[in-house]
Amino acid sequence: MLEWFTRKKKRSELPEYSALRAVPTRALPSDLAEEESGESFAGRADGIERDLRDPAHLPGVDIPLFTELISSGGKSVVSIPMPDEGGLCLPVFSTSFRAADYQRTLLTSGPAVQYLSSSATQLFGMLRDLEKFRITNFTLDRCPRCPTFPAYGGSSLKTPPDLLVVWAVHKATKLARMELYFRYALNSARAGRLETARDVLLETVGHVDAENPRPHLLLGELGLALGDRTMLREAQEFLRFLGHDRWKRRLDDIVRAGQPNFEDLD
Repeated sequence: MLEWFTRKKKRSELPEYSALRAVPTRALPSDLAEEESGESFAGRADGIERDLRDPAHLPGVDIPLFTELISSGGKSVVSIPMPDEGGLCLPVFSTSFRAADYQRTLLTSGPAVQYLSSSATQLFGMLRDLEKFRITNFTLDRCPRCPTFPAYGGSSLKTPPDLLVVWAVHKATKLARMELYFRYALNSARAGRLETARDVLLETVGHVDAENPRPHLLLGELGLALGDRTMLREAQEFLRFLGHDRWKRRLDDIVRAGQPNFEDLD
């Protein structure tokens, strides 16, 4: 995936929603925020985490799973200051796309960077080596549009499998949030609350998951319904860039028909 993404990046710049660039963060509807803080959401995330941590599903410690940013010469890693404690934090990403989105959004100046793919074993060793340079914490998928981020102490990791636990907890929360936000946006679109659906989906692709095809297809349909040709075009660009050809054809068919249907997407 990393090699594919690097080649793809050379051919085409990372797509972006102009509405998200103009307003990086939008407030969630109060009922959606309440649902996210409730027991049902927490239970759903816990269930996904249990599945991910099942030995049959958990990646091996030597499987490439993480991406870091390093200087173009490969002599140093990109790190960020801890807000209150002092010291530095290593931003680690679960996909190359997330690393590139972070680079594009926050690393707008300074030297060029490259991507480094690592397994849990390799990242564990890197974190131990970086301690001598005051990089004693790491964060997973640091959102480039949020002012704060969770951080984990590298010293709290005893073995490489501990990194897989962090990965599973993080991914479970992301998947549960993606499911919740998308379902809310789809129901809003069906009820005629098109602007609400659009704003929740922009939060989804900007802060939760931009690689899942479903939000992009629905944003494309909303662009058609709202007469927003820019958002429609940008949704098509995302689907094309990410290689979701079936979803791109599906959106193209809807555009040719001239009428969004807001079907349940799977």
